[in-house]
Amino acid sequence: MATKKSYDYQSAFDIIGPVMMGPSSSHTAGAVKIGNAAYSVLGNMQPEKLTIHYYESFAKTHQGHGTDLAVIGGSMGYSTFDSRIKDAITIAKDQNIDIDIIEEDDESIGGHPNCAYLIAEAKGRHIEVIGNSIGGGTIKLRRISVEGLEVNFDHGLPILEMDGKIDKSEVNHFLNDISELGASIDEEMIETGKDHSLAVLPLTKALPESTLNQIREKYSHLNISYIK
Repeated sequence: MATKKSYDYQSAFDIIGPVMMGPSSSHTAGAVKIGNAAYSVLGNMQPEKLTIHYYESFAKTHQGHGTDLAVIGGSMGYSTFDSRIKDAITIAKDQNIDIDIIEEDDESIGGHPNCAYLIAEAKGRHIEVIGNSIGGGTIKLRRISVEGLEVNFDHGLPILEMDGKIDKSEVNHFLNDISELGASIDEEMIETGKDHSLAVLPLTKALPESTLNQIREKYSHLNISYIK
């Protein structure tokens, strides 16, 4: 599938890196954001089960660089500057989150050495996210999968994701409506199954909270996540 060129960094602050817990923007701040992406697509729910596959650099250094704390904390909804990040593993255990960490020997499936593949489940919902931490706390997502529907791509944030029991024509109505509400869509990537559809929509600019609330209110029957 052809993809449009996207800009990895939006400002100088993306290169310098964010305020964060941990020693490395790539291994900590970026890892938190990959976890945040999974948390968002899961429906802003803490996972009941979380499987983390690490590749290349992440596989070799995840323990020493605090990547585990970052990914797990991010998957529980913690931001890069949340002080709970340092205790994320303990908190996850206390909340009976089933966590499995796998160090892969194969080449990165994300095409980058700092790659994590997250599989998360909560309340019967199953999602998958592949993300690369490319430096300065900036990430690019390579895959979002929801309930067996999968979109592969290569985009930075922000990304709007929608899924639910709607057909292709209803997806088109959704796209028209959110554009009229002010969402600036860079690319439309849609997968439709027998009774479920998934849309992954990289945006050209941030979505105001008021616009996001309007979209969620109008389409309250759908799962809508905003990854930023």
